[in-house]
Amino acid sequence: MNKQLFQSVKQKCKDTGLSEKYLTAITEKIGGSVEDDSTDEKLIDATANQVVDIATASQGEATRWVNAHKEKDSTTVSTTTQNANSTQSKPVNKTPVEANPDENPVFVAMRKKMETMENEMNEMKVNKGKEMREGAIKAAATKHAIPEWRLKGLSVPEDADPDAFMADIKQDLITNNLIDQSPEGGKTRTEEGTNEAATSLLEEIIAK
Repeated sequence: MNKQLFQSVKQKCKDTGLSEKYLTAITEKIGGSVEDDSTDEKLIDATANQVVDIATASQGEATRWVNAHKEKDSTTVSTTTQNANSTQSKPVNKTPVEANPDENPVFVAMRKKMETMENEMNEMKVNKGKEMREGAIKAAATKHAIPEWRLKGLSVPEDADPDAFMADIKQDLITNNLIDQSPEGGKTRTEEGTNEAATSLLEEIIAK
């Protein structure tokens, strides 16, 4: 469990009265999408808010459920006492949470919240991964001075290392005499040819 995430959850839930044991359990369950060594403030804060939302929602639902069943149990006990002289007292029926936890509205609400949370976290991870890969591709293109015209419409395979991929492209450009084999490597042969043609034309005009 990410320690920074748990500390954030504890801070946000300090006035709720929820036990640390409960917060630990729910953070471990919901915060699994955050790596233990992650320092991504945006992801950690978003996850902490989701944990807090689920914790407080389940707390309110649990309180409502308990109060409702207290009234029900009180009515059942009263009826049983009144009939005690005429019939043998029957054991009180198990509450829904004992009979079938899946029917407990607390668990149902928490499960739905957790499913939503997992979907949102997965989407965030996918988007974060895309951003990081796009950044790596741009950095590799800059490092190897790949010309803009070569980058247009360029698609880097998902399983390809950006740096190695751009290095191969640069080598192909050099091999085909499309760029100089220089540290910057950004000036294309086409650009050189254009400049030379323009210079020659200018010289001809001046000579005439």
